[in-house]
Amino acid sequence: MATPKALLNMKADGPKKHDAPGKQRQDVNVLAVSDADNMLENKFGYAAELPRHRSLFNMLLMAIVIASVPYGLSTTFTFSLTNGGPVTVIWGWILIACINVCVAISLGEISSKFPVSGGVYYWSYMLSPPKLAPLLSWICGWVSLVGNITVTLSTNFGTTQLLLAAVNIYREDYVATEWQTVLAFWALTALINIVSIVARKYLTTLDTFCIAWILAGTIATVITLSVKAEAGRHSADYVFTYFDNAGTGWPAGWSFMVGLLQGAYCFSATGMIPAMSEETKDPEMDIPRSMVWSVMINGVTGIVFLLPILFTLPDITTVLSSATSQPIPAIYKLVTGSKGSAFGLFFVILFNGVVCGLACVQASSRCTWAFARDGAVPGSRWLSQVNRRLGLPINAYILSTTVQCLLSCLYFGSSAAFNAFSGVSVICLGTSYAIPIYISWWRGRKAIANARYFCGRLGYFCNIVAMCWFAFAIPLFCFPTTTPITKETMNYASVVFVGFTLISAAWYVIHGRTNFRGPPMSEIVEELGTVPNRKPADESSSEPAKED
Repeated sequence: MATPKALLNMKADGPKKHDAPGKQRQDVNVLAVSDADNMLENKFGYAAELPRHRSLFNMLLMAIVIASVPYGLSTTFTFSLTNGGPVTVIWGWILIACINVCVAISLGEISSKFPVSGGVYYWSYMLSPPKLAPLLSWICGWVSLVGNITVTLSTNFGTTQLLLAAVNIYREDYVATEWQTVLAFWALTALINIVSIVARKYLTTLDTFCIAWILAGTIATVITLSVKAEAGRHSADYVFTYFDNAGTGWPAGWSFMVGLLQGAYCFSATGMIPAMSEETKDPEMDIPRSMVWSVMINGVTGIVFLLPILFTLPDITTVLSSATSQPIPAIYKLVTGSKGSAFGLFFVILFNGVVCGLACVQASSRCTWAFARDGAVPGSRWLSQVNRRLGLPINAYILSTTVQCLLSCLYFGSSAAFNAFSGVSVICLGTSYAIPIYISWWRGRKAIANARYFCGRLGYFCNIVAMCWFAFAIPLFCFPTTTPITKETMNYASVVFVGFTLISAAWYVIHGRTNFRGPPMSEIVEELGTVPNRKPADESSSEPAKED
């Protein structure tokens, strides 16, 4: 590794011309990492504790994997098929993809100005008026934390349900019991966390493999379904214009909107990527680019994945009446006419789900760790520790996993209540994204005007689209998918959301109101001039203890 003196010389003169190309690239990478770490410590007031080993390519792959489009679309197919069928599936996906490009650009601009793992919580604090900064950042941080944990929970639980549904391909009478589902979820969650910790050095390689897997799996799905089509074929008119919401009880327009949860869930984790900022070599550009480019790539991937399914779609009523409540296994089995072929295509989705869970676990643990190091979570001193040998916030992993396992026990009482976590993750993450975007727009976008990824008028337009979407979507996804409303069809997302809100409010009254000061004093605070004068944060805020 280059010495500090060599780094200074490189910064002034650049790599020597007589150096070999590989040596030059290595020197440039060392310089970029050093600059990023210096900026983190000097400008933002945080100690550089996590190794910076992720490039733009690595972050782009992780952003694609964290959405895992074939998996995300498969686990939420019920919402769109019930609320409109083909029209909602294809046009709803295209609409949501376009909206999320605007969301990604809006978040990307802000992340370029504040490339720290605190993400939306940190941004809200720095962008807010002085008197409102602590409260707004507290609210944003808590809904972001809940969103990160619940989206990881719903991802791993969805993979568990798909895994058990795969059994139904061979045994049509098999329906997993509550205890089988929960125990399988615990086992999968433990496995994913162990792999995420033990195989940390190989996760970027796994992301690369998963991209190839998604591409190959999508191509295999297109070819197999198009060739077999045992349940018949549909015309383009059916795929792009057929609308049926007869079983929902909602008016056609509103039913279409409720069905948008399928696409919204797939893209909900886009804003979790900034949690990896302190492990990225050039976070000011790599994080926003990875978010925006991944949404575009995922949008196209989704269209390619959905079209062959819709052109060969069996009878919707038959598919939705599957004993497992998961349409995709039934669709594959009916279209291919073969249990083996159906399981082969289905296995592609299962593997996507596992790797998606790995990406979510990484992001949610960093979110927990970053929020804890500023003293906003009970047990912050313990949660903010970084294991020196592994270079990972192990305690944050433990908390996130424990909370998920405890929440999974709700499945014993009511599967409808538990299924609300899919909606609650979209609501919480959407709220956490909307807060900094709105504050930045409301204050004239002046704080981010000199960001390296500032998009000018395009960014302003994207802010408007994003804010309008969240203002509409957050209450929308609290509605049940069908009527009449019973305890079985009730959408408990709003209940869960309010419950977590009350917990965060109680902790703010008990602890946050008098003890929470937000991020440490730093150059960025003085530059913005938006945060009230206060004493520098103590060591537990800016330099968490390391765990041996």
